[in-house]
Amino acid sequence: MDTFRSSGAQCGAQAQEVCEQITPVGLQSVVRRRESASSSANSDVYSGIGEGKTINLSTSRIGTIFELSEKEGSSGSAAGNRSSGPNLEIRARPIAGTNPQPQAVRNLLSREEQERLLHNATTLVYRRGGCTVFSEGETAGFLYFIDEGVIRISRCAENGRRQILAFRVPGDVLGRPENGRYVNSAETVGPARLYRIAWLRMQQLMQADPQLQLHFLTKVADDFRQAEHRIMTLGQQNTCQRLASFILELLHRPEFFDETRSLLKLPVNRFDLADYLGTVTKSSERAFARLESEGLVRRVASRTIEIRDIAGLQRVQREQRRGHH
Repeated sequence: MDTFRSSGAQCGAQAQEVCEQITPVGLQSVVRRRESASSSANSDVYSGIGEGKTINLSTSRIGTIFELSEKEGSSGSAAGNRSSGPNLEIRARPIAGTNPQPQAVRNLLSREEQERLLHNATTLVYRRGGCTVFSEGETAGFLYFIDEGVIRISRCAENGRRQILAFRVPGDVLGRPENGRYVNSAETVGPARLYRIAWLRMQQLMQADPQLQLHFLTKVADDFRQAEHRIMTLGQQNTCQRLASFILELLHRPEFFDETRSLLKLPVNRFDLADYLGTVTKSSERAFARLESEGLVRRVASRTIEIRDIAGLQRVQREQRRGHH
């Protein structure tokens, strides 16, 4: 977990950088320093020229977070366009239909539904990986919607060992509670932007809109199917097959896979990957070396690989389990 320390001058410079990051979503800001009485966190307040918008930049043990209230002026944003403004989506594979591409996911929300959720949302932006969004056992006060970045979902076993359960990407929903508490922990893998809505407010919105309830049912069903698939992967495949399955899953994500150049950007480091595959780092590295030696992939950079043979990866995924490597 990162610790963010800076002098007043450094904090002011970073505050200006945040202002520049906000500009694409239509917020022009001026900076006003607010002295904090707490020794563990400093806060800068950015008062938007636009009416009713305030950004709180908190620099604390979990990194840098700023919060942008979307309650005013959100209807003018391009909610359906990721590149031009706030983009709160719920993405999932549909329950019904005959889509010839079973891996295809789509945004379930209409533009009106997106704007309604944005109106009740607060934006959280994390500048680095390793920042805690919420922790296992905490009171579950909010739901989180990923706009940008990757979030790792994990849980600690009784012996203290961490198990990564999933990597969540834009369009995913985090923080569904059990008996009022979070059952998993969520941390950023790298820079990320999320939208946060109070859980009680979310219940009110769903009670008032049956279509929104259906969207959440579709999303929960999709997450459940993915969990079943992961149970099969961990129970029936060796490490090399699990790695091939992980790579094949990423090929359906255009934010990671450049189909034209056949280049895949891995969104996680080798330690997170090993935890996710349910093995140790050396085993996952040997599995990757095997895929490379068979000409299925080629390392281009530390987190970039060239996909040379998709059919070969699918063959590895389906082959009979022979061992752990």
